[in-house]
Amino acid sequence: MTVEDIFAKIGQHMIKGLMVHTQLSDYFNFLGLKGYGKCHEHHFYEESKYFRKISNYYLEHYDKFIVDSHVANPGVIPQDWMKYTRQQVDGATRKVGIQAGFEKWVDWEAETLKLYQELYKELLNLNEVASAIELSHYIEDVNEELNKAQQKYLELRMISFDITIVMEEQEKLFKEYNKE
Repeated sequence: MTVEDIFAKIGQHMIKGLMVHTQLSDYFNFLGLKGYGKCHEHHFYEESKYFRKISNYYLEHYDKFIVDSHVANPGVIPQDWMKYTRQQVDGATRKVGIQAGFEKWVDWEAETLKLYQELYKELLNLNEVASAIELSHYIEDVNEELNKAQQKYLELRMISFDITIVMEEQEKLFKEYNKE
């Protein structure tokens, strides 16, 4: 794998990550969970900054653009939801949706961490130590986000995704993530 290939994979994955967080934000907002929706909107903006930063890094250090390639729609939102309104979502669907949404988030972050760690090793194998160090910052961030997502998922599982408890935290989360 070349340095160009590595950065193309990073760029492609980051763009897909932007799509994942946008869709998760819409997903949770559709379920009436504006705190979770705002959380993913926050991650979208953060990861947008990271994408710009890695694009600029590659341009400044390799004098090239990151190679664009097609990014498939991650399909976070179930297609059968498209025919419903938010008012038609019942409690059972909401509960299952919360669990599935958090599973998708955890899976995405775990996949991202695995990919970035593999690409980090590839950069080291090419003796591109400075670029590996740059990528290590993203690895740390993803590892932290994965940990938070896993912890929140575990908390929700411990309360069996109790909608009353989930709803009580939405306003606090919305305010927390709306500061930016």
